[in-house]
Amino acid sequence: MKKFILGLSCGLILAGSSVAFASDTIQALLFPASFEINGSQVKLNSDYQILNVDGHAYVPVRFVAENLGATIDYDSEAQKIVVKNKSLDIKDPDYASISVGNLILTKAGNTTKVTGQLKFEGVGNSQNMIGAGLSFYNEDNEKIGEAAISGNNFGVDTQTFVTEGEGDFKNYDAVYLHIGAVNHRIILDVPSMIYHNSQYRFTLHVPSSWEGKYEVEEQRDEASEFVNYLFINKANKAFGGVLFSISIWTKEDWLANGPTTKGIGQVYKLGEDENHVFLLFPPGDVEYNPHDEELAAEFLSMADQISTIRRSFKFE
Repeated sequence: MKKFILGLSCGLILAGSSVAFASDTIQALLFPASFEINGSQVKLNSDYQILNVDGHAYVPVRFVAENLGATIDYDSEAQKIVVKNKSLDIKDPDYASISVGNLILTKAGNTTKVTGQLKFEGVGNSQNMIGAGLSFYNEDNEKIGEAAISGNNFGVDTQTFVTEGEGDFKNYDAVYLHIGAVNHRIILDVPSMIYHNSQYRFTLHVPSSWEGKYEVEEQRDEASEFVNYLFINKANKAFGGVLFSISIWTKEDWLANGPTTKGIGQVYKLGEDENHVFLLFPPGDVEYNPHDEELAAEFLSMADQISTIRRSFKFE
């Protein structure tokens, strides 16, 4: 064999696609090969075949991808095969033992198909019922779609799921996970309290567990008209303690400098009124005492709630 080339997952020809070759015909032979993936022998089932074309082996990429623990799907609009095999980094901050990731979104008529993976830490080899939801937002912090996750076979081994939601939200900016039920036990929403900004007339829902642990400092630059509200973890204030900041810009400043700002670091648009754009900035540096486990744990636990707080932003 000259080299080993990954072929197409569903055969050599995908529905609706066109293939061009230098010659009029393809001389292909079935290639009797077995698979060893990460040290384990894996059988190729009857749905797949390996072909030998001019000394090159064409193997089913879906079979290989799934046995490597990846998600895979075909995007017919873009005419490409998408494979994802990264760490699962989408979590509900109120149920951190469950993580989701490797999402692939494809258009399916009037719906969006969502292929992804879920892992439930700390449950051994047991099979667990999970009911959850994924919410998808655009760059203006507006919800553009949602999809439900449900099943009875989730556990510590990563499990692939397929779901769908109404509309087209394939080009989302942010996605959030909410765990609604585990083993038929309803997971109640964490109680919250309202932060009210009377000057700019907006509110945020802050977890009740933050009570007495945070303060808000205002920073104002009269020359540039920038206003920042720093949400600070009081226990770590000596080290900065900034959990996040709400920054209020004029629309002119956002149009002029927003693209550059987004290219430098994380910034999330919360909304806009007639004259201003409201932005959320996560901390850009370590803002807690890394040598004190208790203080670090308090800060990081509070910081995990930022995504939930971001979604709660509302004008009065």
